[in-house]
Amino acid sequence: MTPLLIRGATVLTMDAALGDLLDADVRVERGRITAVGHGLADAGAEVLDAHGMLLLPGLIDTHTHMWQGPLKGLGAAMWGMADYHRHIFSLREAFTAEDMADATFATGVEMLDNGITTALDFCHNVMSPAHAERSIEAHARTGQRVLFAYGMLGSIDKLQAEHGWRMEQVRGLARTQPSDPAAMVRLGVALASLEYAGLPLFRQEVELARELGLPMSFHQNVAGQVHELHGAGLLGPDLLPVHCNPILDAELELVAQAGCGISFTPESEVGDGRDTAVIARAHRRGITPSLGVDVPSRVALDLFSQMKLTFWLLRQEEAAAERAAGRWPLARYPGTPRAQPRHLLEYVTVNAARAVGLGEVLGRVAPGCLADLVLLRPGAYEPSLGDPAAHVVLQAGPQDVDSVIVGGALRKRGGRLLHLDRDEARAATRRVRERLFPVSVPALEKP
Repeated sequence: MTPLLIRGATVLTMDAALGDLLDADVRVERGRITAVGHGLADAGAEVLDAHGMLLLPGLIDTHTHMWQGPLKGLGAAMWGMADYHRHIFSLREAFTAEDMADATFATGVEMLDNGITTALDFCHNVMSPAHAERSIEAHARTGQRVLFAYGMLGSIDKLQAEHGWRMEQVRGLARTQPSDPAAMVRLGVALASLEYAGLPLFRQEVELARELGLPMSFHQNVAGQVHELHGAGLLGPDLLPVHCNPILDAELELVAQAGCGISFTPESEVGDGRDTAVIARAHRRGITPSLGVDVPSRVALDLFSQMKLTFWLLRQEEAAAERAAGRWPLARYPGTPRAQPRHLLEYVTVNAARAVGLGEVLGRVAPGCLADLVLLRPGAYEPSLGDPAAHVVLQAGPQDVDSVIVGGALRKRGGRLLHLDRDEARAATRRVRERLFPVSVPALEKP
C-alpha cells in the first residue's frame, strides 16, 4: 500500500497530548498513522490536499442493527415498542441468509459514505448459521471496520432449544475470525436479552465469550438488571450495555466501577418514548458514553444527527435542573454548563473506540493509531468561528463528508466512493424489499 500524506488540514486529533492542529499534515503507512505535524515530508507518498478541511478520527457507531437498513422508513410512524415488535422485529423470521448479505452490505456502504468508519453490528437476526456467515462475508466486502456482535437472541419461543448450535457456531467462528486488533472484521457477542433468556442462559453466553476473549454487548431495557448482573459477578469492562434508560444511580456507579461504557441511541430512545435522563446522569458520573443509530428502519444512518440531539438533550436536562432550583434566567458558574460540544465528538471517537475494545489504537489521530480518518468540508459557506469540534457536532452533516479512510485505504475521495458503488448498494436494498414484500410495502396505521 502506497503511503498517504494528508496535507494542510485542521486536525482534531482527539488526543490529549496533541490537541487541535491548524494547517497540519498526517502521514499514513501500512494502515497506521506514522506522523502528525507540520511540513511533513511527502517522499514516496500519495498527497491528499486537505487545505480548508477538517480532519478527524473516523466516526464509530457502537449500536446498530445493520440488517434493518433496507427497512428504512417502515418504522417512521412507530409509536412505542409494541409497534416495533409488530412491524419491524417480527420481520426477522422472513429474512433469509441472502437477505442478510444484501442488507448488511447496503447498510455498510451507506454508513461509510456518511463517515462511519467503524460499527458494532448488533446482529440479533441470526436465525440460522448461514445468516451469520453471509453477514460476515458482506462486511468483508465493504471495507468498513466492524465488530460483528453475533446475536444469541433467536426466536423467543425457541431460545433454549436453539442455544446449543448458537454456542457452537460462536466457538467455530472464533477459531476462524482474526483476533488482531487491526482486523477489519472482528467477532463479538450480542447477548440474548436477559428478560427473555433468563440469567442461566445469559451466564453461559458471558462465560463462553470470556473464554474466547470476545467483547460483548446487550440490551438493558428492564429495571434492576445491572444489580442482577453485579450480584452474579458478570459485570466487566468487556461488556457494553445499551440504552439503560431505567438504570438507577447506584447501578451507574456499579457500571463505572466495572469499567463499562454505555451506548446511547438518542433518536431511537426519544422515538420510543423512553426516559432519556440517563444520558446526563451517566455523563455526570464520568462513564464513557458512546452513540449508535440503533434502528435504521426508522433513524437515518447519521452519527452527526445523534451528536446534535444528544448535546441538546444534555443541555435541556441541565437547564431543567437550574429552573427547578430557582436559577432563572440561566447564569454561568463553575462547572455549569457541564456538557460541551467537544464531549459529543469524544462520544463517537475515543469513547466509542474503548467500547469496541480498541481504545489503545482507534479513535485518535496520533502516531501508532489505526488510520481510520474522515475529512469534512466545512460546507458551501464559511466555517464556524471558534472551536472546530463545535462545528462538527452542531453544523456538519453527512453531506460534508469529503473523504473517508479506513485502515489507510481511501474508501471515499472528493465526495465519490472508491471501490464501492452506490448503485450496487441500492440494488441490494431493492432485492431485499422485493423478496420480503413481493406485492407492496406495508405501512403502519395512519392516525
